[in-house]
Amino acid sequence: MPRCRLEIDEATSRRVVVAGAMGLFLGSGAGPAAAGYVTSYTFETTAPKDADVDTDLLKTEAVQKGVSNLKGYKTAAASLKTQFMADTNAQLIPAIRKDFDFSKVRDDLNLVGTVFDDQTQQTVDRLARSILYDLTELENASRFKKGESERTAKKAANVEKWFGKLDVDLSTLLAYFA
Repeated sequence: MPRCRLEIDEATSRRVVVAGAMGLFLGSGAGPAAAGYVTSYTFETTAPKDADVDTDLLKTEAVQKGVSNLKGYKTAAASLKTQFMADTNAQLIPAIRKDFDFSKVRDDLNLVGTVFDDQTQQTVDRLARSILYDLTELENASRFKKGESERTAKKAANVEKWFGKLDVDLSTLLAYFA
């Protein structure tokens, strides 16, 4: 039957001390492990002037319609922002859902992104995700809480911020097609 004992014999004591000393000696010179293959955590964006575009694919009717739709989204966003600035308590959600059908916007963004090379496509995909995020956040920011019918100055500023971000992202994406 095993039992715990507090006595330490001489051989065990020496082994423990030597093992501890060896561990300390060997561990003191070791450095942290490095992955080596990770050289950068940043994302390299492609400028619109450096984009490699498949001009034949860009000229197709479907892609031209997608680019035209993106321009329409930019115009609709500017119009909706003007309406909002005139009345900061306006109901925006019905107009956002009507003008920016999420699945249609996503389809248009995916379609127009196919005309670029792989490197540029990464940048365009990032912009597409930003646009979709902006629309989602714009809708969330323009919501009224139950029983409310007016926006505070802070809520109105938040809605205006998302209109601004949406405009910047759409303009940046459309610069690739200019």
